[in-house]
Amino acid sequence: MKDVSFVIVAAGRGERAGSGAPKQFRELAGVSLWKWSARAAEVLHSRGSARECVLVGPEGACTSLEEEALSFAVPICVVEGGAERQESVLNGLRAATGEYALIHDAARPFLSPELAESLVAALEPGRGVIPLVPVSDALKKMDDAGIISSHPREGLWAAQTPQAFPREALISILASHPGGARDEGEAWSAAGWPLSWVRGERKNIKITWEEDFALAESMARRVSRTGIGYDVHPLVPGRRFILGGVEFPDFPLGFAGYSDGDVLVHSVCDSLLGAAGMSDIGTLYPAGDPAFKGISSLKLLEDAARRVCSEEWELEWVDSVIIAQKPVLGPSLHLMVSAMEKVLPKTWSGRIHLKVKSGEGVGAVGSCHAVVCHSTATLWRAEALA
Repeated sequence: MKDVSFVIVAAGRGERAGSGAPKQFRELAGVSLWKWSARAAEVLHSRGSARECVLVGPEGACTSLEEEALSFAVPICVVEGGAERQESVLNGLRAATGEYALIHDAARPFLSPELAESLVAALEPGRGVIPLVPVSDALKKMDDAGIISSHPREGLWAAQTPQAFPREALISILASHPGGARDEGEAWSAAGWPLSWVRGERKNIKITWEEDFALAESMARRVSRTGIGYDVHPLVPGRRFILGGVEFPDFPLGFAGYSDGDVLVHSVCDSLLGAAGMSDIGTLYPAGDPAFKGISSLKLLEDAARRVCSEEWELEWVDSVIIAQKPVLGPSLHLMVSAMEKVLPKTWSGRIHLKVKSGEGVGAVGSCHAVVCHSTATLWRAEALA
C-alpha cells in the first residue's frame, strides 16, 4: 500500500463564482463545498488509500476550519494558503507527511474514490500522474478584433484533479518554478519530469462560474432518513438511577441492566443507528461482553454517533419522550441534553429535544417498577447522483 497524503486546495477567493463568499464555503446540497472533498478523503482513509488529509484554507479562516474538521474521521491538518495557488499547494505539501500526495481542488465536489485510487495505483517514484478527459466540444478561437476561427480538438484533453506526485520531488519543483503554472502537472512537465495519465471522469466537474453551482445542484441530492428507538429497564434497589447521563443520587432505585441501564441514552442510540441503517445496541454492545459491563451509556452514544458520522450522516433532530412515575425529571431535562451533547459531534449541538410523561399510576411504569423511553432521530446526508 502506498503512503499517500490527500491535499485539498481551498484557499482561493472564488470571485468568478459570484455571491460574495468564497465558493469553497458555499453550500452544495446543504454541505459546504470543501467538505465534499474532505468526505472523499475520509472514504480513501477508511479504505487505506490515504493516511491523512491536509486542508489549505484562506487567511483568517483556519481556526473555524479546524473546528469543523473535527467532525471527520480522517486526520485533517489545516494550514493557511498563500496569495497564489502555487504557494498554497507548497504550504499543503510541506504540512503533509506521505511519500506521495494527491492534490485536489476543493471546487471539484464529485471526486469518486475509484478515480483517486486509479491515480494512486499508477504512482511510482519520479513520475507524476494526472486525470484527463478528451475534449468533445467544437473549439473556437477569438482574436482581439472579435473574429472567430475554428481550432482542431484532435489530441486535446482537459486536465482534472486530483493530481498525484512524489511529494518531496513536487515540493522541489514548485519551490523553484517561476510561477504561472495552471496546475501541478504543468510545472512538473516543465521541469522535465515524466508525466503519466489515467482516464478522468465527466462528473468530476469544477465549479468556476455562478451557473456551475446550478449544474452541481442538479447532480446532487439531500437524502433524509428517520429511525426509531425504544428501551425499558426495571427499577431495583442497589443500583444508581442514571438518565441521559445524569445521576439522581437521592432516588432510592436504579436501573437493572448490564451497563448503567440508561434507557434514554439507549433509545437515542437505537434511533440514530436505525436511521443510518445499522445494527441496534444489543448487537453492537452485547450484554455478557465484559467490555460493556457497567459501562456509561454515554460511551455507547459516543461510539454510535461515530459510526453514524463515518457513513457521512448529519443529525437533523432527535425527539425523545421519557415515561416515568418517579423521580421528578422535568427540571433536569436540560442537564440530560447537555450531558449527551458533550459526547456528540459539535455540529449536532442544539438538536436534541426531550419530553417527560407520567406513568399515570398505570402498569409497571405507573407503579414505579420501570421506566420507558421512545426516541426518533432524523438524519440527512448529501449524495452525488449516480
